[in-house]
Amino acid sequence: MPTTSPPLDGPRYTRAIVLGALCAALVSVAFPYANLVVRGTRPANTSLPFGAIALLFLLIACQPIAARLSRRLVLVRQELIIVFTMILLASSVPTWGLVGQLLPVLTGAQYYASPENRWGDTILPYVPDWLVPQAPAAARQFYEGLERGAALPWAAWAVPLAAWSVLVAAYFLTTICFMLLLRRPWVEQERLIYPLMRLPLAMTEQVTAARPLAPLMRNALLWLGVAAVLVPTCLNGLHHYVPTVPFLHLRHDYRASLGQETLLFRCWLNFAVVGFTYVVSTDLAFSLWFFALFTVIQTPLMRLYGLGLGAKEIYCAGSPAVSNQAMGAMLLLVGTTLWTARRHLTRMFRAALGLDGSGLEAEPASPPFALWGAVGGTLVMLLWLHAAGLPLLPSAVFLFAMWVTFLALTRATVQGGVPVSRAALIPQSFTVHALGSRALGAHGLTLLAYTFPWTADIRVFLMPFFAHALRLWDELRPRPRALLPAAALALLIAALGSVPLTLYLAYHRGGVALSSWLFRGNPLSAFRYTANLLEHPAPASLARSGFLGLGAGVMWLLTMAHHNLAWWPFHPLGFAIAPTQPVQDLWFPILIGWIFKAVTLRYGGFRLYHRLLPLFLGLILGQCLGSALWVAIDALAGHTGNLIYVY
Repeated sequence: MPTTSPPLDGPRYTRAIVLGALCAALVSVAFPYANLVVRGTRPANTSLPFGAIALLFLLIACQPIAARLSRRLVLVRQELIIVFTMILLASSVPTWGLVGQLLPVLTGAQYYASPENRWGDTILPYVPDWLVPQAPAAARQFYEGLERGAALPWAAWAVPLAAWSVLVAAYFLTTICFMLLLRRPWVEQERLIYPLMRLPLAMTEQVTAARPLAPLMRNALLWLGVAAVLVPTCLNGLHHYVPTVPFLHLRHDYRASLGQETLLFRCWLNFAVVGFTYVVSTDLAFSLWFFALFTVIQTPLMRLYGLGLGAKEIYCAGSPAVSNQAMGAMLLLVGTTLWTARRHLTRMFRAALGLDGSGLEAEPASPPFALWGAVGGTLVMLLWLHAAGLPLLPSAVFLFAMWVTFLALTRATVQGGVPVSRAALIPQSFTVHALGSRALGAHGLTLLAYTFPWTADIRVFLMPFFAHALRLWDELRPRPRALLPAAALALLIAALGSVPLTLYLAYHRGGVALSSWLFRGNPLSAFRYTANLLEHPAPASLARSGFLGLGAGVMWLLTMAHHNLAWWPFHPLGFAIAPTQPVQDLWFPILIGWIFKAVTLRYGGFRLYHRLLPLFLGLILGQCLGSALWVAIDALAGHTGNLIYVY
């Protein structure tokens, strides 16, 4: 249960909001610059961005200096939490979260259209004029850079940015309202542990004007963990400048034969993931790496026995059979989540209708706002997609699949400590194979490409960030309803800063010179997906529906066993999430973290577990600080491509 903090006085609260807004502005320009120009380890590529932790650390490092000058300058715990919450929310917007992917897709079809791919005949005629910039030069120069003396074509972007702002605002509103509705069931009823928030909460614990540093920051084990990670991180970062410095390979791929198939085992060492795994329950940690390896074997085995449904689809897990199986498990996961929360949701619904609002006064938002915001935001998104060319039924199916995916992946983050997410089956494929591509029509299939930036390659999306914000803000119960204005301010600043900067960098440096993936692979993947469906229509697939049912059935059996058999070793969340690509990449550090925790509990009990916790939090902090250090050095030195950690 969260601890209740004394209320902040007005000046301190105002100071925290102003400082948070300034930090959000810094995030809006520093993160895109680091991602597009420096191109090192990405500062906001997970649900706990290393850039956000680095900024929090800088604020904490200034605390002793501020205390020497005046205690009034010290940021107390509530202020630090407010500032960090705004930094965290702002981090979800600029790069992989939205802006960095959306802007290249808006001009991708025009720029990459050619006589060979015939996109000028098959895709561009079905794009609404208000959806993308219309000036051909604006699209070309966005990728190649402005010609000498040319001005940045702001006017060409005015209408599409205004149109997309409507969808983005509705998407953000609905996301926020869904998390508001589920906050109490997750935090107070199920007592989910929010593993990714363990470090920032511990870094700010018991901080007062008289005591500017948390106990964790004075713990020697924390700094031992930090040092253990800084050594290989600094060696690999220095190798980029001095090749004679030894390079420690943190990523190894091993292949094994299985008949005519090949098994790929990724052994990627990520110290932060080891730290996160130490916090989660042992059965869940075991299930994540076990089912990840199970999927590695399952996919080629199914192909050997002719049980596959074709080649792997973009951004999906394993084969289409495994993708639909995992999506079926996610459907049941979300269903059980809502069923568990049914009493609270019923109370919120009654309160929204004005029938009975007792006991809900401490919620971060009023029940009418949470409920009708979710309904209204979804309705606006539905109508927007329909206006852009997607028929109403496919729009509804698409949004259903999108929210199921978002809720399942957010659950994996706040319960399982999975720091980076991706869909098992992207909503586009779910919609196409549920209804058949002809039900979407040419306009609808074309629009699917423009939905990729915020629903397909979703390593970063707002929902887990706001879920974490609610958990952080639970430490500030005297001001529960001050969260929404702070969140709206942080998101607005992040968008207003990152959109102009991304446009400026693309037009002045050339997008293709900034990021080969964001400005080439990202739009090409989206439009090739649509072009393939336009040329080769896909019927509704009963076989895929069968694997959806299979996944849901296995998930139900695992859930029943988990709740009724004390000795049962498998957690159902692992079955649903492990087939996704990031878990496939990170199963090895999850295994290491599970071994450390299991051995510690087996031979030292909870006392030793809690004593060693700072060491593992130090692994997380060390990776964040090491990555931030090299991004800063690379930016000052003008070096690029010093990528140390993929996630």
